Amino acid sequence: MSFVPPPPKSRHWSFTAVATAVATPALVWGVDRSYRSTEQCMRAFGLSIDDPDVDIPDACSEISALLGLLILLTGAYVAAMAITGLCVGFVEGRRRRGFGHRRWLTVTVVGIAAPWAVAAYAAGYGVGRLLRPPAVDTSWADGRDAARRTLEFLAQGGLPGAVPAPGFLTGEPVFLDARLHYARHYGTEVSYQQTSTVAFGSPAFVTGALLANAIGNSNARSRAVRMASPQWRDHEFTRVVLTPSRTWCYSFGRWLSFDHTAVMEYHLDPHGVVLLFADTEPLRLTGPAAWLHAVFFAYFRFGAPALTTATFLLPIGAAQSPAASTATSPSTSG
Repeated sequence: MSFVPPPPKSRHWSFTAVATAVATPALVWGVDRSYRSTEQCMRAFGLSIDDPDVDIPDACSEISALLGLLILLTGAYVAAMAITGLCVGFVEGRRRRGFGHRRWLTVTVVGIAAPWAVAAYAAGYGVGRLLRPPAVDTSWADGRDAARRTLEFLAQGGLPGAVPAPGFLTGEPVFLDARLHYARHYGTEVSYQQTSTVAFGSPAFVTGALLANAIGNSNARSRAVRMASPQWRDHEFTRVVLTPSRTWCYSFGRWLSFDHTAVMEYHLDPHGVVLLFADTEPLRLTGPAAWLHAVFFAYFRFGAPALTTATFLLPIGAAQSPAASTATSPSTSG
């Protein structure tokens, strides 16, 4: 069982909610109180605080200095909160976390106490989401790890457990029911038409027309040969079911059965497996669960001892998950 780290506790949102709920009212109250005190003091001397050219009397200088300090602190507070919100929003947007970690109560408190900070956070979050790196597909690594763990478990004497296979009817238990890419390797017949050209005119025109017709016929013939040559065909992402004796593939509306005893060779590649038969076209299964198919195939076809001797299982048994090299087990040859 793999360890899943717990979600982040997002304590910074709780701290920000408490800090803004205290700091914002305190600064607003302090600035307002200092402003009123300065204004009252200056009125006593017949002066107005709104006059930019007025000289502050010595009696009012102390309270005026306090007002200036509080205004400076308020500006720094607003700027710091906005910059922090922008940076935190950008980081959390890139990490694909929920807006405000979905702690709506604390987000609401911060929004009421410091709306500019939440606005900056939202802007940074939106930019971060737009510039976030693409999600890493871990399905291939998970598939290799599942195959390795199953190989180790069965090699130590464990018994495979059957899995439910809804909609699939068979007398045998099912040990793998997965979606894999299905393909078959074979050649086919392709027909093409040769064209003929009758040209009239100057010798140069006639020669050019005949040459163009020959090139066209040659290209058609080459294309037909290329299409008819043996290659992987019938590509389909479909359901694959493995029982102790067979592999079943639901291909184009029907179930195809592949007897494990008819497999002459079994190959492993970095993304899937290839089964070679004596009397039918090779089968390729590609996808994260393909290597798990290899483990179960070896177990049911050759028994538990083959899990440590089959050559094609060596990449799976490695401690790490390097790219598998194509290998053939001598024991699978007929």
